[in-house]
Amino acid sequence: MILVIGTKNCLNCKMVKANLDKKDIEYTYKLNEELSEEELNIYVNKARVKGLLNFPLIVKDEEIITIQEI
Repeated sequence: MILVIGTKNCLNCKMVKANLDKKDIEYTYKLNEELSEEELNIYVNKARVKGLLNFPLIVKDEEIITIQEI
């Protein structure tokens, strides 16, 4: 399962969700504020390591991926 973590009014988040819907890929979408601070920090740190500094964060198998990796 894929987890997409976004922010309110995020256009990139909407585009990623539309792309996943178009490809019939199942995912869960959560706003960053729905996650615990600890959980969000884990994902943000993983994203920084990969050089991904913007939302949405796409998580697959507990790893941060890009939309191209789906």
